[in-house]
Amino acid sequence: MKRPKRRMRKLAKAIFTSLIWLLAALAFLWTAGAIFHFDLFPHWLAVTLCIAYMVAISSMLMRRRIRPHWPVVIFGSLTSVFLLTLIQQPTHWRDWALEQERLAKIEFDGETMLIRNFRHAEYRSETDFDVHYKDVEFKLKDLKRVWFIVQYFSASEGLAHAFLSFEIQESDEILGVDLAPKFFSVSVEIRRESEEFYSPITGLYREYELNYVIGDERDLIGVRTVMRKDDRLHMYPVNANEAQVQMLFRDIAKRVNEIDSNPEFYHTFMNNCLNNLVGHTSKLTVEPINWLDSRIVMPGYSDRYAWEKGIIGDRTAGSFSRLKADCRIDQKARESGISDDFSLVLRDRKKE
Repeated sequence: MKRPKRRMRKLAKAIFTSLIWLLAALAFLWTAGAIFHFDLFPHWLAVTLCIAYMVAISSMLMRRRIRPHWPVVIFGSLTSVFLLTLIQQPTHWRDWALEQERLAKIEFDGETMLIRNFRHAEYRSETDFDVHYKDVEFKLKDLKRVWFIVQYFSASEGLAHAFLSFEIQESDEILGVDLAPKFFSVSVEIRRESEEFYSPITGLYREYELNYVIGDERDLIGVRTVMRKDDRLHMYPVNANEAQVQMLFRDIAKRVNEIDSNPEFYHTFMNNCLNNLVGHTSKLTVEPINWLDSRIVMPGYSDRYAWEKGIIGDRTAGSFSRLKADCRIDQKARESGISDDFSLVLRDRKKE
């Protein structure tokens, strides 16, 4: 009877020890990365301190006398460096990349929505483009539909970008006819500086500010399809009535203005494109959101999560793989090019 108990104790101790070592390794790696990315130091000094930290910890683990104190040292250094990183504060005043220079802002006048700094860049290639901004005004009641878009830009299926597109359907009250629909996208992304490039590792630290880009689909979808030949995009109609679509955009508008007034840091897992969108779209679901679900942590799996929750597609009408294939848009976008009827082509509609 004693042997099984001993074995269980040994197994529990081994699991506990392994867990502590795993947490310590993650703490060590995060701390080293935080020192490396600490931008209040000159880069050469940050690199030097990072190397010194890694050498010191490695040396400690090889010394028997000091080894018993390694948890205190590692988790103590994690706490100290984390507190130090809090000195870095988000700001709107940096040398921004050309396409990130202006922040969107939305003004309310009753049911009239006015989007300031609505972006509509014209692309000759992914890196050669002219950026234009304008104001766009419409009635909230004219927002009719919304689409959920997932962009795969990496060989890793879990790494992806997610954003939304809205349709405005206005009417000529005198003639009593509908005007041509208009479309625009809302993309939550990093606000990139002129010399920066996106990295999910860098996004773990306080390096990128958060940005809500609002712009023409020929801009936000066009660059991700026509100008990037390897990216895959899927556009899913969201199961929402007009009242829900309007409520969704009003909620987004409040968040856009919050970011304009109070800058925030982007975080690869905790403040990224998807969990911001889920914060808005959660109001369309009855069930509570499990924020630790891997399909929310990894945006590349978010479309399957949305399908299972009934936000997109119809589970009784076919498989998710069929829906995903039917909603792929990058190929038809490249075939048509960034034309005047770009948004209609994506939705298999004809220009009237």
